[in-house]
Amino acid sequence: MLDTSVSLLERIASHSQDKDWDRLLSIYRPFIDNQVRRYPQLIDQADDISQEIAMVLVRELPQFQRQRDGSFRVWLRQVAVNQIRNASRKQKGQPIPIGDSPTLDEQLDELSNPASIAAKRWDDEHDREVLRRVIEIVREEVNPIHWHAFQAHVLEGKSADLVSQEMGITINLVHLAKSRITKRMQSEVKGLIGS
Repeated sequence: MLDTSVSLLERIASHSQDKDWDRLLSIYRPFIDNQVRRYPQLIDQADDISQEIAMVLVRELPQFQRQRDGSFRVWLRQVAVNQIRNASRKQKGQPIPIGDSPTLDEQLDELSNPASIAAKRWDDEHDREVLRRVIEIVREEVNPIHWHAFQAHVLEGKSADLVSQEMGITINLVHLAKSRITKRMQSEVKGLIGS
């Protein structure tokens, strides 16, 4: 089990082990792939673009300095914009937008603007997807009884008494599962998503 007192970003910055990189990529690769595939004009290059973004993460993340909640998310968004732009420049004969559709450059300019709707959508989807992936990862790593107690009490909103009765476990175990799994998830998402 991972050390829950140090966030994933801090572990990568301080001692960069393969298991931490694997964890980061398992959390982020699905999100990155989905974001890149939003640009149909680059769909044939989507896997390559996602790989380039991952390579930038591996190369530059150890030097990343978190400045506030969400700064990693903003940094990642800019890395994605830059890699999508690079791929677009390499592509010959870009399709002409139909009607009032924005060009790829206009879409990327909007995504770069932190006050834009596109940036807000990125942030919201990022937080949802990262949290979803972290929940899946933590669920696989904890005792199934503890997970079921946590899920029933925290995610489904059942009282600790009811969960205790339904599962045939003590109320203390329900509270213990809630506390440990909550701390574990908070540690995993620390620095990746907002508070």
